[in-house]
Amino acid sequence: MKIGIIDPVGIKSGMNHYDYSLAISLQKQAVKPYIYSNFEVENSEVITKSYFGVMFSSKLSQTINFLKGMLLTCFHCKRHDINTIIVHVFSTHMMAFLTYFISKVFRLKIITIAHDVSSFTNQDNRIFHWLIYEKWSKYIIVHNEFSKQSILPLIKESLHSKLRIIKHGAFLTLPDQSISTDIAREKLNLDPKRHYILFFGRLKPTKRLDVLLNAMPAIDNSIHLIIAGSSGKVNFHQYQEAIDRLNISDRVLLDVNYITEEKRELYFKAVNAMILPYEVIFQSGVLLMSMSYGIPVVVSDIPPFKEVIVDENNGSIFQSLNPTDLAQKINTLIQDESLKKNYSVNAIQTMKKNYSWDDIAKQYIPLIS
Repeated sequence: MKIGIIDPVGIKSGMNHYDYSLAISLQKQAVKPYIYSNFEVENSEVITKSYFGVMFSSKLSQTINFLKGMLLTCFHCKRHDINTIIVHVFSTHMMAFLTYFISKVFRLKIITIAHDVSSFTNQDNRIFHWLIYEKWSKYIIVHNEFSKQSILPLIKESLHSKLRIIKHGAFLTLPDQSISTDIAREKLNLDPKRHYILFFGRLKPTKRLDVLLNAMPAIDNSIHLIIAGSSGKVNFHQYQEAIDRLNISDRVLLDVNYITEEKRELYFKAVNAMILPYEVIFQSGVLLMSMSYGIPVVVSDIPPFKEVIVDENNGSIFQSLNPTDLAQKINTLIQDESLKKNYSVNAIQTMKKNYSWDDIAKQYIPLIS
């Protein structure tokens, strides 16, 4: 069997790790995987084609690159008898529509992975949503029960049989064992004796960085916050105003940029905890990656997080949108070395037991054949 994974976003948002991990495990199940994205790997068992770009000088150049990449991808699929493809969906906007439209012109069968059931940036188009999910998807994959319950009302009841829950896998092979906390902090010019908490990833209003900032005055002064990630279309000015108003600028380190793989590794090795104060999310790759690194996490009590985190076992859960409770949970965690160690050990065990890519790949076999 052969399968194509089409991912124009790829390395820009860390999806390269998802693609490659899934491909490696599919290969173990006697499936020949082909990845069409914007990165390449040296592995004879997994064919990668870098048909899509990473950075663009204009929207026009991005569109031209995308259309060219899709045509090259579909021609390659047909030449190599690849009849079924996997497509990631985060929003049913124009680019998603074109991905499906071009794929269907080439008569490819599509397995949709709905990472976000609906867009957090109001980019969803109702007609595109209908075409993608109800007309053009052979199967629809979601990562958890919350996503399933969210998507059921959005598609016809007669099509619910197309829906499958297949988890997002862990990132246990990602950590670079040659980089210690001390090395990471030295390279980042961080104080080796200070406590650091991290808010990581692309800034979106639904991730509620404002809740974490409002918690900072009640968080012990020895704890400093690192904010690392691209602001995207979000104006960071509102967060800077909060930092100034709360008088916490001396305890907040800003790296509001695109974070490279190398720098992400340093941040994940340097910090004492990862904080995810999200108000809504369908599935968090940052959470699974943090747990794969053994980073203690503090998360809000929203359903997708509660499907992963057992409070005071493999992480801490705080009352969503409550800065006071968040501050209390962070203080308790950072001040208790035993608790941090337990969270770290249990998080890695959770990833090994429940988020194995090999187990995930096996669930795809009936869908591909």
